[in-house]
Amino acid sequence: MVMTHEKASRIRKLNSLETNAKGDFILYWMTSSRRFHYNSAMDRAVELSLEMEKPIMVVECMSIRHEWANERILAFTVQGMLDNSKVFAKNKITYLPWVETHKDDGVDLLKKLSGHACAVIIDDYPTYLPRLVMERAAVICKVQLEAADSNGILPMSWAGKEHLTAYSFRKHVQRSMADALLNLPLRNSMKDVDKNLMIDELEMVSLFTAIEIQFTPLEWLWRVAETGKISQEAMAPLDIDHEVKPVKKIPGGRFEAKRRMEIFLEINLKRYSSGRNSTEDPAGSTLSPFFHFGHLSTIEVVVQLFERSKWTYDMTCFEDMGKGTRAGWWGLSESEESFLDQIITWRELGFNFAHYRRDHKSIDSIPNWAKKSLSEHADDDRESYSFEDIENANTDNDVWNAAQRELLRTGIIHNYMRMFWGKKILEWAPNPNTAADWMIRINDRWALDGRDPNSYTGIFWVLGRHDRAWGPERPVFGKVRYMTTESARRKLKLKNYISRWSENAPLPKEIQRL
Repeated sequence: MVMTHEKASRIRKLNSLETNAKGDFILYWMTSSRRFHYNSAMDRAVELSLEMEKPIMVVECMSIRHEWANERILAFTVQGMLDNSKVFAKNKITYLPWVETHKDDGVDLLKKLSGHACAVIIDDYPTYLPRLVMERAAVICKVQLEAADSNGILPMSWAGKEHLTAYSFRKHVQRSMADALLNLPLRNSMKDVDKNLMIDELEMVSLFTAIEIQFTPLEWLWRVAETGKISQEAMAPLDIDHEVKPVKKIPGGRFEAKRRMEIFLEINLKRYSSGRNSTEDPAGSTLSPFFHFGHLSTIEVVVQLFERSKWTYDMTCFEDMGKGTRAGWWGLSESEESFLDQIITWRELGFNFAHYRRDHKSIDSIPNWAKKSLSEHADDDRESYSFEDIENANTDNDVWNAAQRELLRTGIIHNYMRMFWGKKILEWAPNPNTAADWMIRINDRWALDGRDPNSYTGIFWVLGRHDRAWGPERPVFGKVRYMTTESARRKLKLKNYISRWSENAPLPKEIQRL
């Protein structure tokens, strides 16, 4: 497996140490790309394994030390772990799912395992805990440490800078697409490898005995993955947020993600452009949580779309390449192009911004025109609610309450309603800084796809990021884009949506059967 210059741009060294030829294995510390397929870290681990003639150990660690650790996040992650156990075993690679039972145990495990490794590979993720773990790993690892970028079609390093608008980033996408398609992570790193890269089971037991670390019992993982009473009992001893319960009808993992992908590509994609914002029969992919947890790669979805549509690069409109046009340059249907713009341009714009801007979670990151306009209107009279009223969907706005209850109960919000949700919090919070803080707190705590570059893009779009000034100038919002309850009612059929997410309504049947 020869790594081209372009391929190498998905891999970067995080320390100045060298590989250790006397080590026992190649260690992949999995933090965000929680999957086997379309994973640059797996490609690199297999490459090093064959080069050094050493087996591979993949450790998928679930930390409970982060601020928003809760039952919902843990159960979804563990469900993915059980799927991964099957996939990695099939591909003859040692895979170890490991959940912290006490805060900071994971740091100790990584430090100890790196002392026995030839080299360490970790996921390159630009925000929240995976970024912090990556930076911590650079300090504690005792051998060469590399970060692997599997976040999207375009490696984050290719941009060279943050892009402030979707238009600007779209031009970058168009200019880079030909090279990007030639340098995607492999679907299966082991496809042409006729070799068992697993570590002997007795050697694993001996190693963990020597480093005084216990395996996470498989039986406990099964109990957590069950959700309901069994799951809650299993998670009860952990120091996590027990108020945020798992979503029983939306399980995590590779197999559920692939099932949803197939449904979307086969049925809903053809009406994506017209039905994406429908509240009656939405045509969204429902894949955002699986992208966030790394159970499914956006690359796989895009590749599948191309294969189904028999798309080839020579179908593109070369006259539009690099001009930033939103539609028409792919040479595909309106719905296909609309979806590709969302999953590539808009999603990867968030990763680009987070990669280059440490302040991507701060209101300081919004454009100057938005800062100025919001500041000028910071003292405007506004309808106000407490944070507790907002988090508990206890406002006088039945449309907004429905969106918040959808989030509380399912971990997701309908696409259009998510934008409306944020705009009303900006309108109701005491000031723009508080609005940003409240949106992050609620989204990171309750959303399955929270704590994500794409989520932060959505939150700060509410405050003007990646947008332009709008007129006329309004109270509270200034020149920042304005959304009203009345416009939402005109645009969408909301009667059933409000009823579906009323305070005492049962979980909708469509959620149950997804």
